[in-house]
Amino acid sequence: MQPRTLVSLLESSKLMAGLSGWSYVCGPALATLTASDGQTVLQSHDADGALGPLATWRQPFQALVDVLSCCNAMAGIGAPRPAGLAFQAGLVGYLGYDLVRCVERLPTVAEADPPWPELRLQLCDHLLAYDHAQAQWHFCTQALPWGEPEERQEVWAQTLAQALEGPEVPAGAFSAGPLRSRTSDAVYLDQVHQLLDFIAAGDIFQANLSHRLEGDFSGDPFALYQALTQANPAPFSAYFEGPGYALASVSPERFLQRTGETLRAHPIKGTRSRGTDAASDEAQRQALAGSTKDRAENLMIVDLMRNDLGRVAQVGSVQAESLFQIEAHPSVWQMVSTLTARLRADAQVSDLLRACWPPGSMTGAPKVRAMEIIETLEPVRRGPYAGALGYLDVGGDLDLSVVIRTALVHGERVMVQVGGAVVADSDPAAELAETYAKGQQLLSVLARQPA
Repeated sequence: MQPRTLVSLLESSKLMAGLSGWSYVCGPALATLTASDGQTVLQSHDADGALGPLATWRQPFQALVDVLSCCNAMAGIGAPRPAGLAFQAGLVGYLGYDLVRCVERLPTVAEADPPWPELRLQLCDHLLAYDHAQAQWHFCTQALPWGEPEERQEVWAQTLAQALEGPEVPAGAFSAGPLRSRTSDAVYLDQVHQLLDFIAAGDIFQANLSHRLEGDFSGDPFALYQALTQANPAPFSAYFEGPGYALASVSPERFLQRTGETLRAHPIKGTRSRGTDAASDEAQRQALAGSTKDRAENLMIVDLMRNDLGRVAQVGSVQAESLFQIEAHPSVWQMVSTLTARLRADAQVSDLLRACWPPGSMTGAPKVRAMEIIETLEPVRRGPYAGALGYLDVGGDLDLSVVIRTALVHGERVMVQVGGAVVADSDPAAELAETYAKGQQLLSVLARQPA
């Protein structure tokens, strides 16, 4: 049998109360679900890694329901789940921002470069789960049809070997050329002015405008991920591979979590750079905490996500658990709020994702109009950026982070996309500076060049 490779890792490289606590090393894929060019395909993997079609759909969100339901019905009897373990088997990977075209009618203006799949998820029926609170590993399986017992033993051995690899980045493991934005500073400033005109005209209240920086890349994308987690540990670190590309993410933001009927969302809006010393750092934190502008940004997205969740939640269950909390991250302070709700009994995962797609913190308000304007301003489609990355368990639970603070490697290119919210009192120069502050750690790692 040809060796299989690690394709996905979900890691709490920074422990934060209420956000993290488990990390997952996902074994080689049993099958892959991919959405591209209007078709969603489930393909099986044989022992040598070859693909074979199993089923196709026109609607990717329905494909998620069908695959998870089928797997839940076929699941074997695994070991009892440890307390707190939400992911034991299911789909792991990313859902791209551009899945929005399966939900809303948007203009097609931006260039699809590179042509990312709109969705790519690996079906994994066994994984290693690490409970950070107890400092304990668990081998989890649902024993979906896999093949011969000896093959399962070999896959288990390879998964364990991947988990035991050291954290050090090998010297010269990757190299990145200078990153340049696809949108010049002058054009970005002009785009902010255009958004301010839309706001003044009453079209929108807020829009999340981004720009992509990219450069040459060679070497091992996983080594890049290791370097990123060392420089910028995050509660939703993640690594995911596809054919010819990889995502290395150190996201601080949860999009959606479902645990039973309980839903949680943690939208981030409001940013300040970290100070150079303790006094200036505290001054930046206090400035963010007391900023009327940033609170208004945050509250707009809270209201938007309350509306999204309300489409699938039990009546009266959507609550703002906390507002305007300040979180510390390596290069920035961020303002975050927490929403909770209870999912209706008749709502499926497809209903939940369609109601909330894409993450509201990455669009603006009103949501559809903001996305229409974004499509006319940003020169390239967002791909995985501003979408979600994480797992969907066969039992129905899920946990998805927002794809921000993420390096996307595609062929011989590496891309980092950064953005921020534009509101009525935004200063264009300050908005541009904020985008670079958010990407500071990623850009520093890519510029450092392991020697």
